[in-house]
Amino acid sequence: MSVFGTDILVVNSAQAASALFGQKSAIYSDSSSPPSVGLGWHFAFMPHDKNWQLHRKIFSQEVSASAVQRYQQQELKWTKTFLQNLLTTPHNFMEHVQHMASGIALEIIFGLQVQPSGRPDPFIAAAKQAVEAMTETGLFGTYLVDFLPILKYVPAWFPFATFRRQARGWRKSSDIAAYVPFNLLKQEMATGEYVPSVGSKLLTTDETVDETAIRQAAAAMFASASAATVSALTTFILAMRLYPEVQAKAQREIDQVVTGRLPNFSDEARLPYITAIIREIGRWNPVVPLAFPHMLSADDTYDGYHLKAGSVVFPNAWAILHDPAVYPEPHIFKPERFLTDDGKLNLHVKDPEAPWGFGRRACPGRKFATSSMYIAIATILATFEISPAIDSNGNPIEPSAEYGSGMLRYPKPFECNIKPRSSEAATLITEAAQE
Repeated sequence: MSVFGTDILVVNSAQAASALFGQKSAIYSDSSSPPSVGLGWHFAFMPHDKNWQLHRKIFSQEVSASAVQRYQQQELKWTKTFLQNLLTTPHNFMEHVQHMASGIALEIIFGLQVQPSGRPDPFIAAAKQAVEAMTETGLFGTYLVDFLPILKYVPAWFPFATFRRQARGWRKSSDIAAYVPFNLLKQEMATGEYVPSVGSKLLTTDETVDETAIRQAAAAMFASASAATVSALTTFILAMRLYPEVQAKAQREIDQVVTGRLPNFSDEARLPYITAIIREIGRWNPVVPLAFPHMLSADDTYDGYHLKAGSVVFPNAWAILHDPAVYPEPHIFKPERFLTDDGKLNLHVKDPEAPWGFGRRACPGRKFATSSMYIAIATILATFEISPAIDSNGNPIEPSAEYGSGMLRYPKPFECNIKPRSSEAATLITEAAQE
């Protein structure tokens, strides 16, 4: 498809995605940047050059499989706070998920603390609005300026310049996310009173790295981590509401492994059904259904088609993850598809990578995100029961299961009933929050 001279290619199969973004990653790793909304600090929107390589290297080394183990205590601490918030005001579960996700990311990356859940917090607000900017503008073709770049330079009142007017607010929020927590960290480091964090480590251990690159990489970690966790956990709660048999099966597994305490990270290997749930969340409703667009940097030929340099190439994660030949009954939430008949992880069913992007532009923070997802999901299932909300006539309220539109995917607000599984579970939550 060609629009205003820009060729657009949508990749709908895992085979084609592997061939283009994997085997030919050298020419399929450039980026089509969104309109000027202040997101230039996020390496997802940077061109494929040395600056992008530096930012990705900084990001990757701090969220690698070995590095994420350093963050487990913070993740566990914030999860316990989340459980207490859920016990106190369960109807505000979406707000509590956002609070936990932002709290984990802010403390690990900057050594800073968010306000208690329910109170206005500038860091949470800025992260949410930066993610909103990514959601609205990250999808190539949302605005006419994607096809006619000259519109970047017209005044905001000009026809077809809607993005200019919206960009003003997004740019302000993006600047807060990119500058304010980092500058506050630097101020605390100057006094010697600071909590060790990813940011402080980078600032003190590698003087060869430009401070701007550290600030931008840290901001990208903050926005990306909170966005992925919020999407995944709200999708999890929706899935448990819609598929009570999955919830019951997961709780039986946890009850066989964990007694008289909350699950911890050392239990993960003995909880394969929880791992399967995490994989199915990403497959069923991926946070980025149409992945960040790649741009072809040189002419290429694939499957008999000539592809021109400058073409915008979309990896269609949704189509890949809902291919019935690979995932039968793809629209059903079914963690069992990742397990053998005896309940072990099935090594012959590929762990879906599509939710995390493709090739060199795949998200390097996957291990960090799934670590937070695991401990939150395991402890929720151990202590809470998610069931239908009831209307004034005593009838169950069925959620629409609808998702918002845009680059990043979140469930629309829905109602459900969340209560402790037992008085013992409520006591566990209260005692854990006081530790």
